Amino acid sequence: MDIGKFLKGFADIVLVKNIMYNNKVFYKKAGAVLGFIASVLVVGFVFFQITLSPVVEQEIIEAKRVNTLVTGDPEAGKSGFFYFMIYPHQANPSSAYASNLSTSNAYEYATSGDVACTGETPFNTPFDIVVKVGVNVTDGWNTTSNKWDNNYMWCLLTCSNLSIASNTNMSEIEIKNTSSYRWMHYYLNNGGSGYTISEGQKFDVTDVQLWVKRLVS
Repeated sequence: MDIGKFLKGFADIVLVKNIMYNNKVFYKKAGAVLGFIASVLVVGFVFFQITLSPVVEQEIIEAKRVNTLVTGDPEAGKSGFFYFMIYPHQANPSSAYASNLSTSNAYEYATSGDVACTGETPFNTPFDIVVKVGVNVTDGWNTTSNKWDNNYMWCLLTCSNLSIASNTNMSEIEIKNTSSYRWMHYYLNNGGSGYTISEGQKFDVTDVQLWVKRLVS
């Protein structure tokens, strides 16, 4: 199986998109006396902040696509991908994917992009698609709620051979986090049934995208 555009290039290519209405970045400013409530629409989600001090603030909310391969234990390092796996189907993914996985248990895996995976997926055997990623505090920390925010990071995958539509949202399971870095697995399991292929069938994951949101004061 080939992973088409997954991490292609690994040149720390960053595609930054300001979340905007008509290409205009949202700003928020506090009032001079009691402040105000500012609502910001970001990729279909509404975030609210209340400022009661007379301090004037400005925040730019932007979305960024991350095409970086990270290895080892980067802590406060770059956000990016660790590995991609075709993994035996798990009946309880919330438990199974809450820990680090070993590539030795995967049917197929890749730790670099735009390459054929190592291994072979058996036919007529259910499997899940799993991606491990890491996000640093700049990219995934919600400064309003003061916590890691699941809505500030998401992973999209495309595989028409398995009837996975373009840019399908993957489910997220946290592995662990520190004050500076968060490790997660994203997975697709065909609604809980797992995916299967017939004998001799090939499939290509043509695109995997990691997106994060950051608040830049």
